[in-house]
Amino acid sequence: MLKWVKLEKYCELSGDTPDAVDSKKRSGKWLEGTHWRIPADGRVWINLEEVEKWAETSKPLKRRAA
Repeated sequence: MLKWVKLEKYCELSGDTPDAVDSKKRSGKWLEGTHWRIPADGRVWINLEEVEKWAETSKPLKRRAA
């Protein structure tokens, strides 16, 4: 399995949108160099292993009862 994939492939695999990824980056939920990076090709690459760890350990948002 690949460790790093380009943003487009990550979105295809996960169902996230590029805007959702940008939101995680801007909010500090995903860290540059750990969850994402921009190498010499100038494209955003996502670390699948670290994103999976993040998803497994993140606390879910509390939802209000309807």
